[in-house]
Amino acid sequence: MSRGAPNLRQKFALAALLLAALAVLAAGIAVHGLSRTQRHAAEAMAAQQRIEGYGALSARVNEWMLGWLSPVAQQGAAPDSFPVTATFGLMDRLVAEDVEVAPNATETATRARQGITLARVRGQFTRLERSLAQSPPGTPAGEAALAVYGAQVPGLIAAQIHQETRRREAALAAMADLRGPLHALALAIAIGAPLLLIVLYLVLLRPVFRRLAAGGEGAPVHDELGLLFARVRQMTARLDRRARRLAADRARLEALVAERTEDLSAANARLSRVDAERRRFFADVGHELRTPLTVILGEAELGERHDDPALRASFRTIHSRALRLARRIEDLLRIARSDSGRLDLDCQPVDLAAAAQAALGDMAVLLRRAGVEAELDFDGDLQVAGDADWLRQVFSGLLENAAKYAGRGATVRIRGQSLGAWARAEVTDTGPGIAPALLEPALARFGRGDTREAGFGVGLALARWVVEAQGGRLTAISPVIQGRGLTIRIDLPRAAGAESEVA
Repeated sequence: MSRGAPNLRQKFALAALLLAALAVLAAGIAVHGLSRTQRHAAEAMAAQQRIEGYGALSARVNEWMLGWLSPVAQQGAAPDSFPVTATFGLMDRLVAEDVEVAPNATETATRARQGITLARVRGQFTRLERSLAQSPPGTPAGEAALAVYGAQVPGLIAAQIHQETRRREAALAAMADLRGPLHALALAIAIGAPLLLIVLYLVLLRPVFRRLAAGGEGAPVHDELGLLFARVRQMTARLDRRARRLAADRARLEALVAERTEDLSAANARLSRVDAERRRFFADVGHELRTPLTVILGEAELGERHDDPALRASFRTIHSRALRLARRIEDLLRIARSDSGRLDLDCQPVDLAAAAQAALGDMAVLLRRAGVEAELDFDGDLQVAGDADWLRQVFSGLLENAAKYAGRGATVRIRGQSLGAWARAEVTDTGPGIAPALLEPALARFGRGDTREAGFGVGLALARWVVEAQGGRLTAISPVIQGRGLTIRIDLPRAAGAESEVA
């Protein structure tokens, strides 16, 4: 043997080190895989709990709303809202736990936005509860409050459930992606360990045995060889134990994945049942709302045949308003029942001035009773692309808000002008206006500007939604002059050619 060559003990030490490294690698892979799988499984289960929580919240609110239709509620006793409040508390806890385990600041901010959405849902429910306490279902204000709530909250809850479902599926997909590499690494270690032993035998043991056999029976037996054989046997036994432990860990991991998959499948089935109950609830609500409207329409049609011209005019007005209300209720219920939460618009060329004039005719009695004067100022014929009935309702809602909040002696002015490819309408009143800090919340689709009752009408948030659904923009400006006044600015794309009459 050359002077720089390693001796037998050094060679076997190197072999033992390789075997130990292989065992440590196998154990590390098992621990790492189990840890990542448990983390993904925990994330999937947490997402499923939040999905069930949103479903339970929707079910509790639906039960509470159906409680208003019970005989007890009709005698003046409001349904108990404690189950809804308790479910909100559960969702607050689940969202807070999700934020606490976020891996970084960006994810923390993203998950914290769920709390904001939940707060908006809670605010909408509180507003609905207060509205129904003052004006129960069956009254115009109560029905409008139910319609506004149904148009806003179910879509928000559905969006949150969709987001949580994506997070759950992403966690399950990560678990499935992790299984393949773990299997491959385990197989590589299972194959590599015997190969390493074969290499050690060929490189170390077989030359030693040959030298011993060549030395004869009288050849001295070194203690170092006996110790080497004992260590090799021990290392082999430890490697076998490690391999068995790795196989057991892999079996436990597969059993855990199968169990969690079964749990998630059952939870998804429960969520489907909750969604079916939600749709059935809106069908029941639609029936309850349509029945009295049908009676009103029938009575109004009979009244239109009266001999008295004044009574016939009044009944025609009632019939027209009831038809418009029936269309609005049908639209809002269709939005609430849909998965997309989109308006079903009939966009045609519309005369913007005619829509404003029709809305002013609808609100004339209300404005006169409130002591508010109205003015129209339009620059020529402003044809826009939109839904005539919805635009009329938007203007009616803005005029109604002015009648409620501008104050007696105030003036509301609707001014229209052309801006090239766009048409602009501005509804300006001389009332107290809205604080600048509350303008954006008042226009938010699922927010509110202050604690005032919205009353009957589309409201600022829904008005903005309707305008944006038609490709336009709605903005609010307040104060207008000397610390007072509110301007609602509506920009809509101009129509090309065709004209439309507003009924």
